[in-house]
Amino acid sequence: MRRPFEADPSALRDFHPVQTPLPALAQTLTQNYPPPPGTPCSRETFLALLCGISVLRKTPGIPGPSEAGPNAFTTLPQCASEADVAACRTHLKTMFGITDKESLRDFCNREIRVHENYLDFESFWENRPAFALEELNEGGRAWFCRTRDFAAQFYPLLGRHGFLGWDISECMGHLRAAYACGLLQREELDDLAGFWLQQAATFENWTEYALSLVCGAFYWDFRHGADNAQVERDAALWMNLTGMLLSKESAWGSGLWYTPPGKQYAIPAADIRPLLCDWEGPAGCIASDRITVDGCRVGWCYRETPSENYPDSGWRFFAGDESSEYTNDPDHAGIYALNTICNSDPDILPLLRAPVGAAFCRDSKGVFRQERFTPPED
Repeated sequence: MRRPFEADPSALRDFHPVQTPLPALAQTLTQNYPPPPGTPCSRETFLALLCGISVLRKTPGIPGPSEAGPNAFTTLPQCASEADVAACRTHLKTMFGITDKESLRDFCNREIRVHENYLDFESFWENRPAFALEELNEGGRAWFCRTRDFAAQFYPLLGRHGFLGWDISECMGHLRAAYACGLLQREELDDLAGFWLQQAATFENWTEYALSLVCGAFYWDFRHGADNAQVERDAALWMNLTGMLLSKESAWGSGLWYTPPGKQYAIPAADIRPLLCDWEGPAGCIASDRITVDGCRVGWCYRETPSENYPDSGWRFFAGDESSEYTNDPDHAGIYALNTICNSDPDILPLLRAPVGAAFCRDSKGVFRQERFTPPED
């Protein structure tokens, strides 16, 4: 299970959140709609559920929930006639300039995605800026700081998920419409939707997803010219839409959730941040599943001679409680970037420049102590 986010605004820099009622309003989703017990579902069903907001909108040529019946939220629709196909295609072209797979991809990347803004803001809050503010002109700096401070009010609520829910919902809605009218074939839909499915699987449940979605919607409105008062007036729409989906047993209220096959990491890929920014040389390492899957801190690590012909740093990381039987099973370890393990346990950052032959063990006080190192037998 993923570790819960624990916000500590006092440790942040360039963190000056505006004060509006929006975070408290969004948080009522968690109070009013506690997630039901999770129920496994298929990939197909999950893709359809991610489009829940789009189901509630009226798109020409696509049946609405009352017309589609009880499976409206769990199946991807198809236009019923040539006239419906034409109506849907005309809508996509006229409103969004979408005529094929490439124009769809370009529109979503150019016009919809706002989580990347949040990641830039977060890099400043967490003192690892993605760029220098001096690179922007005066107007650009003012705009960046204004939008950053608006987004900052949601950080204690969202953490690293940020506005990802909004991006997923909006992009999947357009994929749904393009598939319904035949602009996308099934293989093309799966190709484009696969990325969003993996991102969505980093959430724990629909309530968490809805929280990210509505906060992203608030930011979207603000970024596109609405002032604080206008965003607050329009917030009721997003709260009503998400509340409707969370309360419906045929939609998000069902608890249906998809878990991709394979290892489920304690820190999903979407939550990995660039902590090891000035590393030079090979950055590969080996880490135990006790760290990457079970979420344990590093308790024992050493640096051996790197494996030849691989981008290997030589570092090996363990929780320290693994048995010989456990470590001898290659399925209980994996190859990762050093930055990934730094995200799992930032305490290792000061150790990484130790030379080959170094080893460290965490003592009873949680402090790393250097130890004698005997290379393991092959």
